[in-house]
Amino acid sequence: MSYRTGERVMYPEVPPDPGRPLSAEEFFMLPDDGWRTELVRGLVVREPPAGAGHGHLGSTLLFHLMAFVREQGSGRVFGADTGFRLFRSPDTVRAPDVAFVAEGRFDAGLPVGYVPFAPDLAVEVVSPSNTASELQEKVLDYLAAGTRLVWVVDPRRETVTVYRSRDDIRILGREDELEAPDVLPGFRVEISELFES
Repeated sequence: MSYRTGERVMYPEVPPDPGRPLSAEEFFMLPDDGWRTELVRGLVVREPPAGAGHGHLGSTLLFHLMAFVREQGSGRVFGADTGFRLFRSPDTVRAPDVAFVAEGRFDAGLPVGYVPFAPDLAVEVVSPSNTASELQEKVLDYLAAGTRLVWVVDPRRETVTVYRSRDDIRILGREDELEAPDVLPGFRVEISELFES
């Protein structure tokens, strides 16, 4: 089935009323069609699967975060297939390329479906299919839902834009270090390391 970005997807397995948005639970039950999808205010939004460079960059950052978090025992790190339910009525489920959730936020272990809250850190790696307005909307959704830190990694410009709030924004280049003192105290990685082939 083909559909454009922003269109609601209707499958026989989940027959919601066409006049209302999908819930996170209905979205979770949709079959995998090979596209990367998110639920944005009840509408299914899809984009092409990430390319090799995008996937490698996300994996590199995931590796650095995972090694630090395991050593510190400071929480859990998630890859691009993990959905976080940011809002209800209408529901929004975002899937950052990398995410971190601090220790103690999962009261009863990992949930069966989507994580029912925003991550402490969300990382988005810019894809060729992303527009500036789409990225801005994702960042604002994370921050509004309670994410404490958002990193937008741009492989073409070799920069990382750090968002702590709508007004606290900093752009870092290859000569800088990526840190997260309020979220992951002690974590640091040279940005040049992320962009090495």
